[in-house]
Amino acid sequence: MDAWRTAIAALLLAVLVAGPAASRAPSRVRLDYAGFLVDAEVLYARVDVSLGDGAGPYRLNLSSGLVGTLGQLYPFHLLASSQGEVAEPEPLPQRYSSQFTLFETRQTMTLSYGAHGVVRLADDPPTEEGQVAKARGLLAGTIDPLSAGLAVAQEVSRIGRCEGELHVFDGARRYDLSFYPAPEGLPIPRLAVPIEATPIACDASLNLISGFPEDAVRSGMYPKTARLWLAPNLAGRLPVLLRLEADSGLGHIHLDLRDVLPQS
Repeated sequence: MDAWRTAIAALLLAVLVAGPAASRAPSRVRLDYAGFLVDAEVLYARVDVSLGDGAGPYRLNLSSGLVGTLGQLYPFHLLASSQGEVAEPEPLPQRYSSQFTLFETRQTMTLSYGAHGVVRLADDPPTEEGQVAKARGLLAGTIDPLSAGLAVAQEVSRIGRCEGELHVFDGARRYDLSFYPAPEGLPIPRLAVPIEATPIACDASLNLISGFPEDAVRSGMYPKTARLWLAPNLAGRLPVLLRLEADSGLGHIHLDLRDVLPQS
């Protein structure tokens, strides 16, 4: 089940969201996603976003879980929240919390961010992965998964393409994500949400550092690369993730945007 939790986290990293370009007031929007393994729908994800225009506070709330037959076999649910300040070149997270449940098991994690890249972890119950990462000094200078998605959106908005590397820690797993432009001339996949502008295609690679079961890594369980399709100006001034595609030991996986709902 750890493989599924990591696969979900990797998919949801790319949920890129933003507020409106023209308004000075804070923006709130809800993004609904569906995740598929091969052709079967296996995942739902809902992201509630609160962002101001330009610099200022942000808050990202995620609710996700497995659905269908897989969800009946493994009733996995994930709640996560990130808050911080929008800044350049990357957002500055202040606090990230997550809670997942599977059957009778419940795990909570909280990351607190201080000056000079200091990151503090509180997990209940303590996980071996989290304690190993702390002992190896792997938390410093990292960013949480939801804030990482916002960082990618900021970069695409600023330069018009994906570029850069992010050091990510989710409370148990430590990994690096590298983003770069996808090859030109790619056919646009069929999208669930109609858009007017041409989507931006980006590629990403995943470098696993700590917290991943060796057997799962050797078997190719985790995606090594992914392709993202982003829509400019769909929900505001920053790109929104339309589709994510990746291949793993579980099979081909993709995440599709289903709906964009402004919130009052």
